[in-house]
Formats: sequence, C-alpha cells, structure tokens
Amino acid sequence: MKFTYKPIVAAFASIFAVGAFYSSAALADNTTDDINALKAQMKALMQKIDDLSKKQEAAAQAPANTTSGPLVERMSVPDGYKPGTVNMHTGQANPKVVDSGNFLHRERDDSLTFSTGQSGGGVTFYGNFNVSIDDAVNGIAGAHNDGQLTNGGLGTGPFGNTGWIPAIATNNTYIGLRGFQPVGGWDNAQFLWQLQTNIALSALAGSGETNSTVSNSVNGALTTGTTYVGFGNAGWGSVKIGKTYAPYELSTQIFNPFRGMLGSMGTVMGNTGGDNRIEFGTLLEHALWYESPNYAGLSYSFLFAPGQNLANDSSSLPRGGSNCAGGDTPGNAGNVNLEGQVGCNDGGYSNAFSASVVYDNKKDWYATAAYETHSKVNRSSDLAGETALPAGYTHAQLDAQDVATEWAGKVGLMYKISSTGTSIGGVYEWLRRDVPDDLQYQNERSRTGHWLLIQQDIAGGNQINFGWAHADKANGDPGQHNDSSIAGSPGQQPDNSANMYSIAFTHQVDRNLSFYANYAITENGAAAHYDLGAGGHGYYVDCHDAGGPISASGFIASGPNCWTGTKIQGVTGGMQYRF
Repeated sequence: MKFTYKPIVAAFASIFAVGAFYSSAALADNTTDDINALKAQMKALMQKIDDLSKKQEAAAQAPANTTSGPLVERMSVPDGYKPGTVNMHTGQANPKVVDSGNFLHRERDDSLTFSTGQSGGGVTFYGNFNVSIDDAVNGIAGAHNDGQLTNGGLGTGPFGNTGWIPAIATNNTYIGLRGFQPVGGWDNAQFLWQLQTNIALSALAGSGETNSTVSNSVNGALTTGTTYVGFGNAGWGSVKIGKTYAPYELSTQIFNPFRGMLGSMGTVMGNTGGDNRIEFGTLLEHALWYESPNYAGLSYSFLFAPGQNLANDSSSLPRGGSNCAGGDTPGNAGNVNLEGQVGCNDGGYSNAFSASVVYDNKKDWYATAAYETHSKVNRSSDLAGETALPAGYTHAQLDAQDVATEWAGKVGLMYKISSTGTSIGGVYEWLRRDVPDDLQYQNERSRTGHWLLIQQDIAGGNQINFGWAHADKANGDPGQHNDSSIAGSPGQQPDNSANMYSIAFTHQVDRNLSFYANYAITENGAAAHYDLGAGGHGYYVDCHDAGGPISASGFIASGPNCWTGTKIQGVTGGMQYRF
C-alpha cells in the first residue's frame, strides 16, 4: 500500500480549523497580538507538513534501484558468483536464518530464500530470464573459394541466405534451487547443494544440432547448468563435486557485461581457433573443486576434471558422458580416430585442471591471474584432406603427433573511479598448443589475445559498456575452409587475426528487471573465422552457410561450409529479469 502525507495534512488542517474557532471565542478578551501569534504557529506547522509531503512524493517517483553495490557487479557476474566464499552464488557467507519454528518460511521479504525451520538451513529459488530481438548478418556474401575441394569447389560461393536475418533468442536463461544445511558435530560446517537447469524460452527443447555444431546434450533438460553437492565452512572454504564453469572462466566474468549478448568477451578470449567453440570457458563435467575463504579481499580456487577416457588419444567418449570433451561430437564433420572409427578427433581431450587467484577489495580494485590445461587434445582432423605435408612425413605420422597438451593463462586488472562511476579493465591471455615444430604450420591454437572494457554508470540505473577484443595471429592455420591459397601449407604465414567491437546500453529498472540494447561487429583477417554469439547468446552468427551445392533432387546438400575473412555484425535489444 502506498503511503502519503496528504490525508495527514487534511486531518491536521481540520483539527487546527476547529481549534482556531473555539480558541478565538475563548480568547475574545485577549489581545490581537496573541491571536496573530497563534495563527503564525499554525501556518509554520502546515508548511512543514506540506514540505514532508512533497519529499515523499518525489521519493516515490524516483527510479527504484534498491540493489546494493555498483551496477558493474550486478550486471557482470552470473549467479552473483564471487570466488572464495562458502556459497559461490551469494558472494558472502550463508545468511544466518532466524528460527521461527516453521518449515520453509521466508528469510526476507525481498528474496526467494526460505529457512528450513529448526534445522537452521535454507533453500533459495533463483533464476535468470533473458530474451532478445536480433538482426544479424554473417558477412559471407561475396566470399569465394580459393581451391579447396570442400565448399563446392574452386570459384564457388556461399549457399543460401547471406543477408541480414531477424531472429528472437533466449540467452543465458536458467532456473535453479540451491541450499545449505548445517552438519552436526562438524565445526559449523554446512552441506551445500545446487540444481540448475538451462531454459530455452523461445525454442523447443531438443538436442543441440545446428548448421555449425552437433551435440548429444538435450537443451532444457534437468540440471543442464551448474550443479553440485559439497561441504563448506567459513574458516576453511568449500569443496564441491559436480559440473561447473572452471575457475579460469569465472575469474574474469566481472570483465564481461556482454554475457548473453552478441559480442561477448568469449567470442575471442578463451577461443583458440575461432568459430563458436570456447575451449577455455565451458561447463566442465565430472569435476571436483575447492574454493578458499576470503582473506581481506584475496581468494583462490582450483578444479580437477578427470577425462574418464579409455583411448590413449582421447578419441573415445568419456565414461558417463554424452559428448566428447571440448565441444566435439563423435562423427562431427566425419571424424575418425586412428583405428578408422568415428571418434573425438576435433578437440576431444582427457584430464583438465584449472586454477585462479583473485583480489577484490569491493571498492575500486579487482585483479586476477588464472591458468587452465587440457591433456591429450586430439586435433588430428585438422590434417584431413591435407596434401602439402612436410617432407618425409605421412598422414599417419602427423596424426599421431597431433594429440597434444593445450593450456591457457591470463591476467586481468580492473579499476573503478568512484567519483565518476567509470570502470576500466583489461585482460591479457596466452593460448598454447604444444605440438612439434613440423606441425606448427597448421597450429592455429597458439596465440595471444587482448580484451579492453570501459564502463560508465549513469544516474537513474543506466550504464554504457564498450568492449574491444583482439586475437593476434596464430603460429599457423589448418587451411581447411575456402582459404587454401592463403593458409594451410608449410612456410606460409596466414592472417588469422581478428578484432571484435561491442557496445551496449543497459537500463536497470529495479533490483530484478533490466532492458538492454547492443551492437557488435567482428572483423576477421583473411584466414580467420571468429563469430558473434559464443558466450551465452541463444544462437551463433558465424562463418557457416546453409550447405551445398544443390543436389540432383533439387535440395541443398547437408554439411554447411565455413567461409573465412568475413565481417560479422548484429544488433539486438532485450530484457533480463533476475531473481
């Protein structure tokens, strides 16, 4: 119910009017000065009440923004994650729930957190709904084939629609439950758990098969997001087991306000070869990780995920998994392993290890350093169709060498100028694939990358974000697409560098609801094929066409082609509701 001073003003006015009538009669014998003094006091009191009423009405009309903390933290960190806390979603120690003796009653009126009565535990229902209307173009119009046997043959161009395509997308949308329960006799330790499900609001659930990717995972299935069980204590931290984004990815999510939009930081950073697979920024299955307490702003975490792979070259499906590791899928692009069987030879790997250190003083400085490694990464499909091999080598010899360790390291620094509401941050990243010298000519996985972010808070819950990502040239390039005349042969130095520019405006209506608009463009070098959309957007705007050429039956053949050297751009407007 809205509170206002106006009824109070009216009541006081009536009281003073009646009081003045009787007072004037009773004071008939008094002097005129006494009557004037009484009128002056009444007038002053009425003025004070009127001023209070105006202030109350102005406060009611002001933009509601009750969330504490800077906008950059609210908008940049999915699930409210802060490394090194007992509860990785709240950014602080689990709240102390006041026992009311009732089961599942609200802890606070402004949350969906419930206490579990006398047990002293709590359960939170949380979620993020994000939908947008987009218009994007992949820039492949006018591309031509330089001689590869794929892509329709020499001199052919892309097949299908190559112009701007409007779309409606569901972006980084999920719902979940998380909770904690004290463990008796364990020195104030808590049992922690979370069940999260990714949701496709604008599409039907199903396997993730598109023109450019194939996945056996079911979109919208239960617990497809960060899900775990574990134990935590404010003194020694927390240990969890399940599936999650690794510390390497989480340590720099505060630098990425474009998550879920076109032009997310993950389009280039953590993406070793371009296209739409982020090798060092994905959800890791069957993982065990530790998060330290917060030591005056300093925290650390590390994770281990066993590959559970029977094949020495990581070409088998992990035990208990439905997909190859690394976003690869059995049979993707006709992949076969060394025994001639369909396998995970387009990025499948075995064990993964990830770690990060973070300093966050919650005021102006944020700094981080992170590292991640994947063992026995199988890239033998990079040699498929290759004819210009190094002298003295056969395909079988090079295929055996093309199973190697890949690792990434990065440092990030952000500073916020409190007086102006301006934040400036940057990330520098090293990506490496440790293959022998005779395979460096096709090694597109070894390069450096840069990310620059400028944010400006504006009165009324508004914010403007500008991001720039740059991928430096890699050591080599497989040259498997339409670019065989400029890459894919020993001794050549292909231009597979790229620049991406993103800009977004966000209006925070209240602590839950926000609206945004953004524009992003990726400018690829002649041999590069970075995209837009990788990093949480509902679909990818990438290098692929509709497939082709047209078959004898009159239909476009399956198997889309990737075209390099394109300029990909898109504009989007959306709504996000977080609770």
